[in-house]
Amino acid sequence: MNLLRSFQGKLLLFFLLIDVVMVGALVATVSRGAHWALETANRDHLLELARFASDGIDEQLQLRWTAAHSLASNPFMTNSVIDTLGRSDYLEPLMQRLSLPGESDLWLLDFMGRVIARNGRSERVGSFEQAPWWPKVRDGEPQALVVSEEGGPRVLFAFPVVYQKHTEGALVARFDLSFVGGGAARQGLGVVLLDGERPLTGQLPERVIGELKALSSGPRPHDTALIDGMFYLVVPVEGFAREHGFGWSLVLSVPAERISGPVEVLRQRMIQGGVVTAALLILLIIWRTRLLMRPLQQLQVSMRRIIDGGDLNERIEVRAGDELGAIAGTFNLMLERLAHRGAELERSREHLSLLAQITSSSPNAVLMVGREGWILVCNEAAERLFGWPRMEMLGMPFLERVVPEQSRELVTGLLARAGGGESVEAELSLVTRHAGAIPVQLSLSRVLDAAGAVLGHVCIARDLREVQRLRESLVQSEKMAAVGTLVAGLSHELNNPLGIILGFAQAQLMRPSLDETSRTAFTLIETHTQRCARLVRTLLDFSRRSGPSRERIEVGRMLERVQELASGQAQRAQVQLKIIESPADLPGLEANVPEMESALLNLVGNALDATQPGGTVSIGAHPSPARDGMVLFVTDTGSGMSPDVRQRIFDPFFTTKPVGEGTGLGLSITRSIVESHGGRIDVETAPGAGTTMRLWFPVAPVLPTEVSA
Repeated sequence: MNLLRSFQGKLLLFFLLIDVVMVGALVATVSRGAHWALETANRDHLLELARFASDGIDEQLQLRWTAAHSLASNPFMTNSVIDTLGRSDYLEPLMQRLSLPGESDLWLLDFMGRVIARNGRSERVGSFEQAPWWPKVRDGEPQALVVSEEGGPRVLFAFPVVYQKHTEGALVARFDLSFVGGGAARQGLGVVLLDGERPLTGQLPERVIGELKALSSGPRPHDTALIDGMFYLVVPVEGFAREHGFGWSLVLSVPAERISGPVEVLRQRMIQGGVVTAALLILLIIWRTRLLMRPLQQLQVSMRRIIDGGDLNERIEVRAGDELGAIAGTFNLMLERLAHRGAELERSREHLSLLAQITSSSPNAVLMVGREGWILVCNEAAERLFGWPRMEMLGMPFLERVVPEQSRELVTGLLARAGGGESVEAELSLVTRHAGAIPVQLSLSRVLDAAGAVLGHVCIARDLREVQRLRESLVQSEKMAAVGTLVAGLSHELNNPLGIILGFAQAQLMRPSLDETSRTAFTLIETHTQRCARLVRTLLDFSRRSGPSRERIEVGRMLERVQELASGQAQRAQVQLKIIESPADLPGLEANVPEMESALLNLVGNALDATQPGGTVSIGAHPSPARDGMVLFVTDTGSGMSPDVRQRIFDPFFTTKPVGEGTGLGLSITRSIVESHGGRIDVETAPGAGTTMRLWFPVAPVLPTEVSA
């Protein structure tokens, strides 16, 4: 009883009661909250996995649909379906190399549904004419459906191959369903894809399917259901599957003990830990309350001396081994840390300066965007890339000023993903002050404060203009390689009939009884046949990448020759073809004459085709403005070209002429000839304002005889 009347006893009893109540309440509250939180977290995680898997299915279907549609609309496929001549020489090797995402089979069909070609994985099928989807594809409607085969259900896409608004064939792509639920399955969850009540992947008992069907049609379609000790979750597959009539649902399953088992283990451990903690606290309180009152005065005197003197080197001398001694030691430690704080702040300042230098020296543009969307930090590379001064960029709204309007929704989604802790990258266009929209690779990551809250995002932009140029150069090289292969084959096929025509003409010219009119006609046949043979050799040189022999030529004489060869076409088109007189100081040109005439004839022929009757086509030559070469030009008063046509005129097989009147190879061969001579082509055109094609060639070296003359 005396113990309870003393301050020490009252303090001991007070802490004992608090200890018992708090430990009991803590165990009950935390265990109950942990049970609810863990089950909720598991359900939310299961729902998130289901949605992620559903989005993954939609993304994979969209990816395969887009890839197959792009392949079906490729002009090369269209030409392969239409043109049967020599198709097997290039189509079969091409189809063997073609592949789409995942394990896919490809067939190319003609307008009767017969298989023209297939890739290496596809089984041999003669025709799809009896397939139920073929009539719709033949009518120009793309089809997406699920087919049942011995290997299991598969997704089949069929796209019409259209030429001039008529279906000339079809491209059929078939995929398995191996991409379904990969992430969820790797986490040990059961994944089943249902088409109505029919499992496409995995297996489910019929009773479970019936209960899940009722679950998916209820007021909470995404809730879980406990059936036979398993948690099930049904999520409808939206997006592409829903748009194309696939009534798919994704079912995830996990054993119930996997969710509730950790909760029970946690509750038992908390109870045991609470009991042990309560016992230890009781012992500790009893021991420490006995020594609580003794060093109080000593501690108060020492702390007052430090406060009055203000000397951080002063220390509290309390040798008690209780809480007051611990407080004294903590206070002494605080004084030591305060003494070192100045040096630490100085080192931190130097560290921050080093980080700023590293960021400033980065070759990529670095921006920090706050939670409100304002630019808070930018480095020198960002200033160079975007063109605004650094002080003007600070405080600038990132989305409104730097991101184009059509890309803002994409960037907003990327920022949301980065805010969730994911490092994201994307290739898109950003707006600069002087260059307009430029392609960049944008990397986003979040920045957290000490409490773990999101302060903003770090945006690193890498300029992709040079990378894009290299990609376009690679694509052009691949196109020219394909043209070279085609040209080589055509050239070999043309050699034989040209040889027969030339031999026949030369044999007729050797007859002494041939009249003058016939001799003139056969002479003209011989001349043009030899020109065609030279063109064939030129095509072979083009395909072999070999350098033909060159000689110094008289430009004026060459222009007259081109005018003579194109005069017949000009008369038929009722267009005036004239030569602009060349200046007297025209520099020399060293080139292959047949190749140069062929290049000019291609340009003159296109100019005549583009000019209305009564118009004019002019050809001529003059020194370049910098006197570093010669410029040959062909100018017409025709209809000109739009920017879209101007951008594609040098692509192989591209032509604006009607079918049967142009191959689309003239300008690509012309550019190859010009570039093989070290020159380049410039085009000046506008709709309704005519076109001027300028060929620049380097100046030929001066021969010793020319110097002496």
